[in-house]
This record gives sequence, C-alpha cells and structure tokens, in this order.
Amino acid sequence: MAESLDESGSGDMKDSTKVQSWEEITQAIRTNLDTDVNLSEDKLVKLEDFVKHYRKEKLSLKHPQNQREVPPPIIYGEWRELDEESKNLLMRKLQISQRNTWSSPLKRCLLSFAIFPENLIIKKRSLIYWWIGQGLVFQRGHKTAEQVGEEVYNELQKQGLIEPDDNDPSPLMNRCKMHPWIRYMLISVAEEAGFFYFKSKDRTPEDFRNCSLSSSRLHLIVGGEDSPQYTDLSVHEDVSMVFNVNQQYLSLPPHWLSNMKRLTVLQLGRWQHSPMHHIEVDDQKFLDALGVHHKHVKFLSLRGISRITTLPDSIVQLVSLEILDLRACHNLEKLPEDIASLKKLTHLDVSECYLIERMPKGTEKLSSLQILKGFVIGTARENPCRISDLRKLTKLRRLSINIGRGAAMDEELATLKDIVSLCSLTISWGVTYLASQSNDAINQLLLPKQLEKLELIGMPVKSIPKWLNPHELKNLKKLYIIGGDLASWEHEQQNEQWSVEILRLKYLKNLSIGNKEDVLKKFPRLEYFERINCADNNIY
Repeated sequence: MAESLDESGSGDMKDSTKVQSWEEITQAIRTNLDTDVNLSEDKLVKLEDFVKHYRKEKLSLKHPQNQREVPPPIIYGEWRELDEESKNLLMRKLQISQRNTWSSPLKRCLLSFAIFPENLIIKKRSLIYWWIGQGLVFQRGHKTAEQVGEEVYNELQKQGLIEPDDNDPSPLMNRCKMHPWIRYMLISVAEEAGFFYFKSKDRTPEDFRNCSLSSSRLHLIVGGEDSPQYTDLSVHEDVSMVFNVNQQYLSLPPHWLSNMKRLTVLQLGRWQHSPMHHIEVDDQKFLDALGVHHKHVKFLSLRGISRITTLPDSIVQLVSLEILDLRACHNLEKLPEDIASLKKLTHLDVSECYLIERMPKGTEKLSSLQILKGFVIGTARENPCRISDLRKLTKLRRLSINIGRGAAMDEELATLKDIVSLCSLTISWGVTYLASQSNDAINQLLLPKQLEKLELIGMPVKSIPKWLNPHELKNLKKLYIIGGDLASWEHEQQNEQWSVEILRLKYLKNLSIGNKEDVLKKFPRLEYFERINCADNNIY
C-alpha cells in the first residue's frame, strides 16, 4: 500500500457509484457526438464543468493520500467534421501559428500522440525515446535530448494535454494517457500538417478510436483479424519510421528492410505499460538486412520480443544509432562483440535479458553512452567488460547492474565510486547469488557521493550496510529497496537524518521500520512513502 504523510489527506471512502455513472455518461456523450452535429456552446460549457468536478472527485477518491493538481481536459464539439472554431481552440491552447506549425518540440511531440490507440497507458520513457528517434527533441546546450524530452513531457502535463495514470499514486508521473477528445482533435491537426493521413476517406467513430494512420514517411503495424501486408513496405524507399502499434505476432520477410534506406526509427518492440503485452517473431532473419545501408537509423527497439536469440553482426554498422532498446528480450543470449563501433550510442538497455551472461569487451569504449541498463557482472572467463572499465564513460548518468551466480566480484563494486558522472544506480542480486559471497562483496561497495537515486533489489544481507547512510549519500533524493533479506535499519549512529524525498520499501518480509513518526524522524524531508508487504505493513 502507498502511505500518506499528510494526515489531513485521509478520509472516509465514499460511495463508488459516481464512477460507475460516469462510465454511463461517457457512453451517452459519445452517442450524442455521433448523432448531434450542432452541439450548443451551452452544452459544451456544462460538459466541461462536469468533467472538472468529476476529475476532482475521482482523484480524491482514488488516491486521497497523494493528490496531484492535474489540469482538466479540453472538451471539443462534434469530432467527425471538426469545425474551424474547435481547431482554433486547440491552436490557441498550443500557441501554434498556421505558418509555423512545427515551431517547437512541444507542438511536434504533441502531434505524435495521434498514433497511439485510445485510452491506453503510455510509458514516459518510451515516448521520449520515440521523440528522440524522430528528431523531435535533441540536445540543447548542456541539456541532453532526454532531459529536453522530460521538459516537453512535463509541459504537456502542465497544460492538461496529457493526464497521469489514475492507477499510479506516485508523484513521478511516469505513465500517461490522453483524453479521447483531445486525441480526436490531434488526429485532424496531424493530418492537416502532413504527419499522417487516413487510408479511408469514410471516417467512422471506430476509425478515430483505433486510428490506422500512415504517411509516405511513417508506417504503422496494426494488429487485427487479418495479418498486415509487410511486403508492401519493402518497396517504399521514403519510409523513415516504422512503429508497431499493437501487432503481437510479427511475421516479417527476410528482405523486408532492404530498401528502407532512409529509415530513422524502427520501433517493433513493446511501448505499452503492461509487461503482459507479449510480442514474438516467427523468424529473426529480417534483422540480417539491417546494416551499412541504414546509416540514418537513430532508434531501434526490440523491447519485449521473444525468439530473438542473437543480433546480427551487421547491426554495428548502424553508425547513427543512439538508442538500442532490448529490454525483456528473454531469449537474447549475447550482444555483438564489436559493439564499440556504435560511437553515437547514448542509450543501451538490456535489462531483463536473463540469458546474457556477460557484457562484451568494448562496452567501455561507447564514449557517448549516458544510460546503461542491465549491465551483467559476468564470470572472469572470456574477458568480459567489468565495472572498473566503466569509469571511462564520462557521460554515464544512469546505470543498472545485475549480479548472478559465479560473478567475478573481487573489488568490483568498490570501483563504482569512480564513475563521477553517475546520478542514478540500480543494483540487482539474482536469486542464484550465493549467500556466502554476499557479506564480503557488499561491504566492499563504495557509491558515488553525487548519487541522486539508488535502487537495491534482492539485497542478500540482514543488516543495513555501512555505506548506506545519509552522511555518505547527502544528495540522495530517491531510495528504493525491493525484496531481499534486510531485517534491520539500525546504524551505529542512531540520530541519522536523510535528505530522501521519495522512499519505497517493497517485499521486505523481515523489515520493521516503524510507524509514520518513526519514518519521519529518519526522513524529515519525505514527500512520498510507499510500503508494500513489509513486516510492519499494518503499523501506521
């Protein structure tokens, strides 16, 4: 359960019939929009007032302990034949001039939401990667492309154009959705701007809800009863982006990618929030076509795709590649040995690729790397890349590490302190990690003093390590401890006070940290506290 540190936020739960009635009203509104072409201004004002009141009530019912101020959605009139007045409303909201529609990253990124199906939850990180790949956000001064993307995402939320996931009480707002009426409007604006076009001129409500759009530059892979005709894409040399909207079974011809020489984005993997969204390929040979002819590819995502065991050696010829997302490719066994050739790579994610046993030597030569997730501490054999090698990556900001059985530890964890650019660190101990290895190796760990976020998963020690203290981690704002054997939070120094603002403790069946007063004594700056399945879960 997520807990509030603001006692005034608590209250009796009210009857949930209001939420049920909203669903009925939503259906009635849609029916009305389909039939009533001349909705009066009066009706629209009343409708928007109702939605404002509803959202306020819904947030207070859903998460009374972590209320967030979210601007109400914009409500539009008849959406099948959008009139100029409605379009001008959106234009004024975005401050877009008709002469310069693509004048800022905010406006360009907003139009990209038109490709996502209605009412689905979208991960923030997937969105930002998609924007970077399209060239909608890019490095600006000292800010990385990802940091610029974060600013755009936050501004879209601030303006009420996207909404946080109702089921996520966290203040981080890492997931979002778009109100259907805003989406309908964006589809029309995006089509006018040449971003998409409808394959059919006869638009039905179902077209808007599922929205199978394409253009000469972008092709969407959309699942359905009939398998999509992938072979048609192979003849389109102008295609620069391919996006898998919801196809779960990919049957791609071997030479499918051969003629797409202007390709910049190949998003075949999962972008949905739910890890239950399964994707698999019947044959991975189509990847062999990736190589020297695809010198413009910036973003390649195979996230969550099963039955990919290896990547072709030719993938290192993608000289412009910035983001390689291989997360949860559960059958992937290794990375290309010549990975150092990807000089522009800024993001490499191989987390949840459980069959990878080591990182190839040369990973430490990826001098542009900012994000490295799923780094495996392998065995000493076959000369793997080691943590001590990563100190050469002067731009590395986020790192996640997996430690398993037989890992060649020595004093490896002590060298983490030398990665001076690191702001976020995740360390995960696998279930096969030997208990006899744990204490010595963990006690040797030394963390970078500038660390702002630390996540420890499956830590196999009962007492809190000496290095996990507020004097060593003065800049730490987020601390997550998930699973493991931790049973005591006590240090030799009793009156410790952390600067942590977000604390998450999950699945620590032996840990008792006390009630809210006890927590606040240790974490006086705490803004959000989440405790799930801990020993003192019922103490408030």
